[in-house]
Amino acid sequence: MTDELNIATPEGAEESAPSFSENIGNMRYNVVLHFAEKGSQTVKDRLKRVILHEVNSKSGTTKP
Repeated sequence: MTDELNIATPEGAEESAPSFSENIGNMRYNVVLHFAEKGSQTVKDRLKRVILHEVNSKSGTTKP
């Protein structure tokens, strides 16, 4: 079964924003990447925050 997806582009995002598709189980997810142009975090900083948050949430710790 093929469903057509309506993908909304965030306001101010380029029409040619990077994207990819990923199959998980029987679902296909289309992901469009969008980054704030005036953001202060680097990709490295953001990934570090996400990883530390995940580790802390699994261990029950609330401090980073």
